[in-house]
Amino acid sequence: MEKHRDNRRYVKWSLDATSELFTRRLSALFSNGKGAHLWVMRASRWVLQTFACYDNFVQTSETGLPNFSGVHGFGRATAWCHLDSLLNNAVSAINEECPEVHATADLPCCIIGFSKGSCVTTQLLYELGVFADLPVFLSIPLVSRTLSLVWLDAGHNGQSHLWPSSPHNLSRLSFLQKLPKIFAFATPYELCDKNRPWNRRDFVAFLRLLKLNKLPHHVDTMFKGEHWDFEAFDCDQEEIGATLDTHFEILSTFPIDLCVSPPVLTHHLGN
Repeated sequence: MEKHRDNRRYVKWSLDATSELFTRRLSALFSNGKGAHLWVMRASRWVLQTFACYDNFVQTSETGLPNFSGVHGFGRATAWCHLDSLLNNAVSAINEECPEVHATADLPCCIIGFSKGSCVTTQLLYELGVFADLPVFLSIPLVSRTLSLVWLDAGHNGQSHLWPSSPHNLSRLSFLQKLPKIFAFATPYELCDKNRPWNRRDFVAFLRLLKLNKLPHHVDTMFKGEHWDFEAFDCDQEEIGATLDTHFEILSTFPIDLCVSPPVLTHHLGN
């Protein structure tokens, strides 16, 4: 990131820097000494060293466009299966290298997706709906351990499903006896871009579906660390001063305490 002509301006939001940020924020919550595990998932590939592609979680085109239509039949390739295996392999590797850490996968879990990484949380949510009545899917350990799914200023280079907006998949979530609480936080950087009006459209659709299906959720729109009422006026990204910096800032200002409950295992899927 430091070597990229444009991206080096945002090196303070690199995966390493964000890991340190989340570690500090979580440490303040777990000051009782119990602690938490923080696992950061890097994208499987990058387009132009800028655009993240999570091919191992969701079908993605060569240019990084996620395709959510591939959730048809249950198999080992599902996002939940992959994340569960990835987590267990990481725990084994850490314990082999640093046994004093006592890493474990057997903890309550909060999964956080930021920006493009939110396409993974969307895929996970859709799979919960599609396979809600399939015992073999519900037996995946990570499914039952996940307490919350979090979207932070979601967005990608497509024009649909920037936020979970599939009426069918979200309606089927009511079949689940236990459902992770859904958290969504957005800024005017994503919601007020006149060149990408579909982000605001999908965000509104997501809120409507959450309420319609009576799903457990907490939603807030934020700007520079404060609540911002996006419905109060028809904003413009440039006029309000929403920049890429304010997009990244949500990582340090969203109420992480609401999303986790100790002891918790946290995944962060980066931009």
